[in-house]
Amino acid sequence: MNGFESTAEASPDVRAAWVWQANSIRDGGDELLANAAKHKINRLYVNVNMNFSTEIYREFIAKATEAGITVEALGGDPSWAIEGREGPMLQLASWVSEYNLAVEAAARFDALHLDVKPYVLPAWNTNASALVQSWMNNMTVLQKQVEQNGNIQVNVDLPFWLNSYTVAGKRTTEDADNETLSHWFIERFDHITLLVYRDTAQGNNGIIRLIEKDMNEADVQGVSVTVGVNTKPMPGEEFTTFADKGTAELEDVLSEVAASFRDHTSYAGAAVHDIVYWSQLSPEDEPTPEPAPENPHSPPDIRGTYIWEASQVTNDGGDHILEFAREKNINFLYVRLDLEQPYSSYRSFVKRAAVQGIEIHAMGGHPIWGKAENRPRIQRLIEYVTNYNAEAEADEQFKGIHLDIEPYTLSEWQSDRDTLLSEWAANIAYFHEETKRHGDLETSADLAIWLDTFPLPGKNISVSEFMIDTLDHVSLMAFRNTAEGSNGIAAVVSQEMEIADRLGKPLMISVELKENFEGRHISFYEAGASEMERQLALLPNLLSNFQAYQGNIVHAYDYWVEAKP
Repeated sequence: MNGFESTAEASPDVRAAWVWQANSIRDGGDELLANAAKHKINRLYVNVNMNFSTEIYREFIAKATEAGITVEALGGDPSWAIEGREGPMLQLASWVSEYNLAVEAAARFDALHLDVKPYVLPAWNTNASALVQSWMNNMTVLQKQVEQNGNIQVNVDLPFWLNSYTVAGKRTTEDADNETLSHWFIERFDHITLLVYRDTAQGNNGIIRLIEKDMNEADVQGVSVTVGVNTKPMPGEEFTTFADKGTAELEDVLSEVAASFRDHTSYAGAAVHDIVYWSQLSPEDEPTPEPAPENPHSPPDIRGTYIWEASQVTNDGGDHILEFAREKNINFLYVRLDLEQPYSSYRSFVKRAAVQGIEIHAMGGHPIWGKAENRPRIQRLIEYVTNYNAEAEADEQFKGIHLDIEPYTLSEWQSDRDTLLSEWAANIAYFHEETKRHGDLETSADLAIWLDTFPLPGKNISVSEFMIDTLDHVSLMAFRNTAEGSNGIAAVVSQEMEIADRLGKPLMISVELKENFEGRHISFYEAGASEMERQLALLPNLLSNFQAYQGNIVHAYDYWVEAKP
């Protein structure tokens, strides 16, 4: 592709890092640049917030250029690979091109850096062929736009294992006649960052062996390849990261990789994901710590459940709930309210729960509450709870209001998703603002773990980040029945935990005990309550790096009380 010349002298070996924290440059980025100097970084992939003024980027990139560091404009979302959802990607490309045209050479982005990752979407497992086709089509549209503008190069993140898929979206073993997906990208883009998340250089599962074929193809095509490695903690998959290895081992492996590929014209250097985790590695001069005890971390503060039937509280005073809570050490309840009941129906239960050390949040919700036309239903719940609290004694008051909306079960999720997402977000913002206008009740909601793959229409933010940022706390519906592994509870909540840590917000993890027919990995229904407890006990260790993690919520009381042992 045609593009501006690089704003810094080319280095024989790139030392790059992803910077997903867009705010790190907002104050000039001096701390980020100091961190880059510490790690001898000469290239930064910096996440772009198009709501920032261009002056913020002009100032930062000019300082980076003076320090010998080139800057690429980083952006990406799995949904950008979906047909009809490429708009934000094209908007980012246009923004970067227009910015580069408006500033002097020393303040320009060196490339547009795309991290799309559609393979994390559920559709990759159910209909990979269609998703691969739309991904390639969207990337082709992007290329045409960039080539027309003619002032920015494109660098694409690709996992090394894409060479096991063909352009038809099938495994190479099933479709040997088609070119590999990685070859398709290598043939069309000038710069590739190969994500080879392994912690060894040598061996059958080492970095060198895994990317030899791609490096040879890149040599033929004249493409520049940067080898990407990982420093983010990956509970249950420690072989994919240097998080527990330390700086010295990371540097040793990078040196081995560089030596092995020195004769490849395609080899450009290495990139580390990401700068925050890289900085958290143990330094080279620190001795390796003694192995930690198996369970060094205290249990989380919150241990709760959902009470979906208001009658269980109003009809008999909820004695059976409080007895169960005492037996299971429950200290937190989301209780659905029947707004037709008088306030006196709840006062005794809340008071007796408080004596037991149980915090209670009033709950309501329905998928249609995500639509603008149903905002009055949210308003009615807010008014009921705030008026109740105004009449109740201090030890009889609800501590917060919790919403369970889940509008993705509505038909509009398929037919008019952007409108539904926008209305849902507006209702959540209204819920928080209106609740705070009446007092200091805590606001919260349930959040599906996969919503981090959906951007909020018109905003440079995911649905998950919006929810976490807007509300006082969120309960992540991490409906998995194992704590460890790439599809375990700890792994599937890690992105939200990172967001919440950055925003200083608490998160709870909700797990499922209800019988579920979507897959055996979803619920603890078959495994039983004892296995659920065993898996939950692993989470404090697995999530020890996250301040946001506050506890666990079991869905729900009705299923827990009837659960298998």
